[in-house]
Amino acid sequence: MSTHHETGTVTGVSASESSPSGQRDNMAWLLRQFADDTPGVTHAVLLSRDGLRLLDSDVDKDWADELSAAISGVASLASNITGPSHKKRPARQVIIERDDCLYFVQSAGRSAAFDKTPGAERGEVETILAVVATTDADVGSVGFEMGRLVSKFAPYMKIPVRVGTSGDVR
Repeated sequence: MSTHHETGTVTGVSASESSPSGQRDNMAWLLRQFADDTPGVTHAVLLSRDGLRLLDSDVDKDWADELSAAISGVASLASNITGPSHKKRPARQVIIERDDCLYFVQSAGRSAAFDKTPGAERGEVETILAVVATTDADVGSVGFEMGRLVSKFAPYMKIPVRVGTSGDVR
């Protein structure tokens, strides 16, 4: 069984040297650990920018596929809103509050681990992290832990999302 470290090294092999299949396995492990260890989080899905489920934390596959398609639309809307600077800029995070759950949406970088996925450009896929949490989850803590997860994904990304020291995604 693989040993996972925050440094991105798995059993002595750096993430960039491992196969796409190995990279996906490592990322899936990190995603499941995040969902298991983060208070209030019930589900997590890594999806492509065009709405295809790439990985999930043992979520019902039909619901994860439906969620991925919807979250892709939310991320697209958020990135196309012109701000006070009159420029379109990607949203760092989107939070949707419902009566039954909270949805968190955050960009997770561009990865070659999913090079065979439809829509992959030059063998790379832009990814989005979607998280479902209980309504009483600590929004700040979930957002912070999402930033930490995205930074742990960085070794598996061609173009990682930059995460500041406070956990803010840039």
